[in-house]
Amino acid sequence: MEGLKDFITRLGEKLFPNLPEGKRKRITVQIVAGIIISLVCIAGIGIFRYRAVKQLEKYQAIADAYAEFDIILEEGREQAQKEAAAELEEMFSEMEADAERYRQEYEEEMRELGLEAYDWDSLCSENQDIKGWLCIPDTLINFPVVGTDDNAFYLSHDFSGDKDKAGCPFMDKDTQVWDFNRVIYGHNMGTGSEAMFSTLLKYEQEDYLKEHSTIYFTDAYGSANAYQVMAVVKYSVDDLAEWDFRIRNHGDMESYNTWMEELQGRALFYEEPDHAPTSIITLATCDRRVHGKNGRFLVVAGK
Repeated sequence: MEGLKDFITRLGEKLFPNLPEGKRKRITVQIVAGIIISLVCIAGIGIFRYRAVKQLEKYQAIADAYAEFDIILEEGREQAQKEAAAELEEMFSEMEADAERYRQEYEEEMRELGLEAYDWDSLCSENQDIKGWLCIPDTLINFPVVGTDDNAFYLSHDFSGDKDKAGCPFMDKDTQVWDFNRVIYGHNMGTGSEAMFSTLLKYEQEDYLKEHSTIYFTDAYGSANAYQVMAVVKYSVDDLAEWDFRIRNHGDMESYNTWMEELQGRALFYEEPDHAPTSIITLATCDRRVHGKNGRFLVVAGK
């Protein structure tokens, strides 16, 4: 501290020799203080600038790292997209190959059965009500089968939906593919006609039954199922309360057995199946010869 006072005194004497000592000392102190403050400010600015530069360098390093990370992510995304696209292409190729293999197997299966391969895409495009295809080999019964919640519509409309008194074979309304008994209705167009289900009445001839004992029904986009004719029945709708041929499912074996026994008892012809059927189709058409307008002719086949 004494050294600083001596320095200020000597500096004042050199700078202001003609001023009184007190005034000279005061001015010199102010000058020295100003110089010190300036130096401190300059030093502070330098330190701040240094720190700012360092901070900027740090931020730049972080920004560079993020940029590099974005590049890596973008490259990763592009690679992932390429891999995903390749996987999708491979999957679609496999699906196309599977579809082609299924088509070939389906066509081969139908050829072995002596049936045509149905173009389900085209059929469904023409009529979304289609349920399947009914075919009795070596007969004129070879039709698409439709189904809606209205049994009346296809009595007077063909497969394309156009007015036609011959109609189109249709399943009983609301029938599901898993139902045990699926009833298919078709018109009997009268004596001498071979349209729709008119020729179904030939099944009252035992020889005809034996020659045409297999009925094929193919569900849409499914495989052809062979059903063996088990019974031919002349029926009156007045008997529905006693025995309802339209019952789709049975709640227990007792109900199943009772229904099958009633079928056998009413049958004009009955062929005992090799095993208890797990599924049957019932073809039904009008037959006025015995029961008048309430008469029905039924051909029941099981698998």
